[in-house]
Amino acid sequence: MALQPLQGLRVLDLTFLPPGGYCTVQLADLGAEVVRVESPGLAGQPSLVIGEVGLSRGKRSVTLDLRHEQGNDVLRRLVLASDVLVENMMPGRMEARGFGYPQARDAGSQIIWCSITGFGQDGPYADRAGHDLSYAGHAGLLAAVARDLPWHPAAMLSVPIGAMLATTGILAALAERERSGNGCQLDISLADASTWLLAGNSRALTDQPLVIPEGPDRRMYACADGRFISVAAAEPRTWAALCKALDTPDLAEKLGAAGDDAARVTERLAAVFGERPAAEWMELLGPAGAAVNPVNRGREVVDDPHNRARGATVEVAGTTVAANPIRVCGPEGSQSSTAADEPPVVGQHTDEVLAAAGFTAEEIDQLHSDQVV
Repeated sequence: MALQPLQGLRVLDLTFLPPGGYCTVQLADLGAEVVRVESPGLAGQPSLVIGEVGLSRGKRSVTLDLRHEQGNDVLRRLVLASDVLVENMMPGRMEARGFGYPQARDAGSQIIWCSITGFGQDGPYADRAGHDLSYAGHAGLLAAVARDLPWHPAAMLSVPIGAMLATTGILAALAERERSGNGCQLDISLADASTWLLAGNSRALTDQPLVIPEGPDRRMYACADGRFISVAAAEPRTWAALCKALDTPDLAEKLGAAGDDAARVTERLAAVFGERPAAEWMELLGPAGAAVNPVNRGREVVDDPHNRARGATVEVAGTTVAANPIRVCGPEGSQSSTAADEPPVVGQHTDEVLAAAGFTAEEIDQLHSDQVV
């Protein structure tokens, strides 16, 4: 059984978009009880974040109509019985509806209230709408990742890193609460998170950015079967290992070649790699210390022997999803922290969660009768 360092922690998940899904599934994997708060109109449907099992597994679900006149009273009692709340409303929206962090604080809650938004809780863009592409572009990340614009990423960039920083902030705030007894609100901006990815490349924030060079020693090459392998033999040791394994000793002195010379080396290597399928090259080059790896896609990621050995993916409800990469090493060795429980049905745990928050059976029946939950 996986170690669960956050066991006993209750998290209210009021989010409905991927940033919240990424954040709270990490907390669930680490043992927290994550309770999704969802609309009664969705009752009986699968509880899924944008249809993704990978962001929805291992959680519980309650229904609550926050637009109902009693909705805020129920939410207040749930908050008082919880440790963390994660929400993705526009800044000030929950306060305007009658129950945001200020109201929770005034009610005596020590909750860690994590607000995840595109541009943060303040600043001139706080109310601006956007998506992952908006935040990555604004933050300088798109321009830093590729030399030539325009290009469009095929996967989200700002959302996962923002969610991970939200998780980090929550854990830090919980540690502070242990010392001081105080809760707090976390202001997580996906745009800020994207800029933070440039922390190791400060020149990306200048008009003369540092660009990782592309050359014969650092590029992708097509193989005979149409698959690609990535070569990152940019140091003398790895370049020498590559040339030796490819039986191209005449290229050993060509590391750092520039201009036409680099083009000729690239053309030579491209011809060599085109002679065999990727799997054969990996059998030859993988153990050679040449910094060569396959460029996997789709089922190739799942079927990769290293990924299988590490448990990088898991099966949940008949769907292959990415496993949590955090492995907790305890007395019994390294264990995956991935919660493989299926996503719940919307409202599946409403009565249990309300009862745990102190609602009586009569109160719960009345809430159902009044269509609050």
